[in-house]
Amino acid sequence: MNFEKEFETLVLVLDKMKEQYSKFKEALVKQRAAIITNNTTELTEVLTQIEVITENINRLESRRAYNADILTHNACLETKTIRDIVKAYPEFDGSKLETVALELKKIAMEVKTISASNSELLEISRSIIRETMKTIMTQNTDPRDRAWRTYGNSGAYSRTVRREPVHIVNRKG
Repeated sequence: MNFEKEFETLVLVLDKMKEQYSKFKEALVKQRAAIITNNTTELTEVLTQIEVITENINRLESRRAYNADILTHNACLETKTIRDIVKAYPEFDGSKLETVALELKKIAMEVKTISASNSELLEISRSIIRETMKTIMTQNTDPRDRAWRTYGNSGAYSRTVRREPVHIVNRKG
């Protein structure tokens, strides 16, 4: 078995994962903009992009795990970290592997942060919608009642027109 080829393949796989995570980051930024502007069509398109990118990342992750398994098994290592693989194969150029792995880790953390932020924005949006629906569904007086209030000298008000309580959805008036 050619372990130098496996080593180079691992570098290549990590580099492709870095590219996919960069695309994922861009998609999450678009998602944030769509959430803020409440653009559902753009949000749907972005979610489709995210799904494709996630599938690609999962495929690359399984390939990375396979290459790491081969390299660690050959070197009789128990852990499968990049640092251990580089130490086990000093004859190969490990600096490129470490650099790509570090860049991948950095961008993955950025993606995680943006994703958490987008989740919070979605939850805020849901709570606003919930409160709006609660207000609409539980309102039992006609909002126009305030227009017929007459204020006296003492600051108290009385209605000049009497209206019975009406639910806003099942209006009787």
